[in-house]
Amino acid sequence: MRKRPWPSLQGVLGISPVFIGIVGATAVAGVLLWMNYLPHYVAFLTLLFVVGGWVTSLCIHEFGHAFVAYLGGDRSVAGAGYLTLNPLRYTNVTMSLVLPIIFLLLGGIALPGGAVYINHSALRSRVWSSAVSIAGPVGTVLCGLLIAGVFFVAPQHSWITQGNLNFFAGLAMLGFFMALAAVLNLLPVPGLDGFGVIRPWLPYSVQFAAMRYSMLAIYGVFALLWFVAPVRSAFFDVVLQLTTLANIDAALIVIGQMNMRFF
Repeated sequence: MRKRPWPSLQGVLGISPVFIGIVGATAVAGVLLWMNYLPHYVAFLTLLFVVGGWVTSLCIHEFGHAFVAYLGGDRSVAGAGYLTLNPLRYTNVTMSLVLPIIFLLLGGIALPGGAVYINHSALRSRVWSSAVSIAGPVGTVLCGLLIAGVFFVAPQHSWITQGNLNFFAGLAMLGFFMALAAVLNLLPVPGLDGFGVIRPWLPYSVQFAAMRYSMLAIYGVFALLWFVAPVRSAFFDVVLQLTTLANIDAALIVIGQMNMRFF
């Protein structure tokens, strides 16, 4: 049986102006926090920096899904614009961006967000289908490792000062959200990437049932995290252990969270 040829990436990949704008706004907010130019607008700048950074990581997360899907045989992701890092190309902007940002601001819980439609029937094999699911969290982890790298280097060079403390507090909060998103997405719950990794290997009846009740399962997870204290405590303990491994001071996370509040 003849193998399908590898797809060409020429003219497929791109960077949308929307993504450039998000990264630019995040960078400007970060510079202003670092230089402490606008001390009376720390809350707004921290909010812009953290939310902008989180949306940037979300774009990278979803690009990972789409890129591996394209290599695996699903050419439709190119036509849908998923390979341009444009968050407005997601299937449902309200569910993918607006609601996750609101939840993030209200409760400090970063919803998975993003929604790129993958035609799994077009993929080369079940291995590729699993790879598509894991590619998103890999993108999130890479973003987290980049932040961790800063916190490993910063103390050695005495980068953290009283003047730029708010910048590092915002970066610590962003690192916290990266760890949270990685742990959350890897849960083996229908609708999340962790389940997507094992889904192709399950009986079709189980796959169908999981797909049918995936939104209910996700709502159940967030209900547990929101209302059941022992579950919430255990979950955030894991997240904080990861941030500790990343050399992120918990005190900076608290400061970052406080700086994001307007009230």
